Amino acid sequence: MIVREAVAGDGVAIARVHADSSAYYAELAPDLFRMPEEDGLVEFLEPTPADNSETSLLIVGEEAGEVVGVLFAELLAPDDTGRYQSPAELREVRLFIQALSVLRSHWRRGIGIALVEAAEEWGRGRGATVVLCDTWPKSPVSLPFWENRMGYETRSVRLRKRLG
Repeated sequence: MIVREAVAGDGVAIARVHADSSAYYAELAPDLFRMPEEDGLVEFLEPTPADNSETSLLIVGEEAGEVVGVLFAELLAPDDTGRYQSPAELREVRLFIQALSVLRSHWRRGIGIALVEAAEEWGRGRGATVVLCDTWPKSPVSLPFWENRMGYETRSVRLRKRLG
């Protein structure tokens, strides 16, 4: 298994991983998740030089030359308003993992772990002192992965209510 920066030409593979992940969630909760539109998806997900910079990271996990996982993360600088807010980490450089997806056919092979550990190392090297992510808590694999496999702890709960 290889973890590397995503490069031009990876869009098709990233779209395949994204669609597989979307299908998983849409099957679990069709009222909350949907399949992305296919038209333009590859172009939307095609890596650009801006995806890998001093403040953003787009990496893929390859197994036998095939992209089977993807992670996107960003650094969040301390906000000047953090001194007026109670969450302590608002005064710190934070690594925010925006997305992590691994093909279901490749779950439990260490790909997600390798991608997250690479992102954490990248963030640490750029001054991040805390890492954050969101996940859907009712997934039978997602929350256990983050808490049990990666050592993350629940920091907050995002609530929602449909209006109308």
